[in-house]
Amino acid sequence: MILVMWGAGFAVVHSRIDAWDLRQIEWLVDHRTPWLDRATQWATYLAETIPVLTILLIAIIVARWWTHRWRASVFLALAVGGEKLIYLLSSLLVRRDRPPVPGLGSTYATSSFPSGHVGSAITLYGGIALAVGAWHGRKYLVALMSVMVAFTAIVAFSRMYRGFHYPSDCVAGVLVGGVWLTVAMRVMGPLATPHEAPPAETETASARHSLAAG
Repeated sequence: MILVMWGAGFAVVHSRIDAWDLRQIEWLVDHRTPWLDRATQWATYLAETIPVLTILLIAIIVARWWTHRWRASVFLALAVGGEKLIYLLSSLLVRRDRPPVPGLGSTYATSSFPSGHVGSAITLYGGIALAVGAWHGRKYLVALMSVMVAFTAIVAFSRMYRGFHYPSDCVAGVLVGGVWLTVAMRVMGPLATPHEAPPAETETASARHSLAAG
C-alpha cells in the first residue's frame, strides 16, 4: 500500500491535479471567516497525534476491561498504528510540500500527501465503531459509522481550510484509512464470538431457528 501511495502521489504532483488542488485551497483561504477559523481548529485537534493516541489508549483499556479479551484491543492498536506507519512512510517517499498559502496554526510534519489526520479519523473512530458494533449490534455500528464518516469529512475540510492539505491529500487519506481499517478487521475479526453476540441478534437467530425446526 505504501508503494501505491508513492505512485499515486507522484502522479498527482506531476499532473494537472496539482494546479487544480491549489485553486481550491486558494478559494478556501479567500473565504475564511472568524467562526470557521475557530470551528476548524477544534475539528482538526481531535485528529491530531496526541489526542488520537490518548483516545486510542483509553479505548484499548476499555475494550480489554469490557470484553475480558485482548482481540478488540489489539485490533484497535493495529488499525491506528498501521495507518500511522503507512502515512509516515508514504509522506517521506512522496515529499509533497504544503500548500503555499498562509496556514492557520502550526503543524509538525512538513509533507502534505497523504493526510494523516483524515486517515487517523477513519481508523480510530471507525475502529471504535466496529468494536462497539461487534458487541452491541448493527444499530450501534451504523450509528457510530455514520458519525465517523461525518467527522472525517469535517476533518478533511478543516485541514484544507486551514491551509495544510490539498483535496487530493485528503482523498488519499480516506483511501489509506479505509483500506487499512478493512485489512485490520479481516486480520483480527470477528471481534466477538457467536455466543457473545448482542442479545437482540441472538434472540432473533434463536427465533428463526425455532421457526425452521417447526
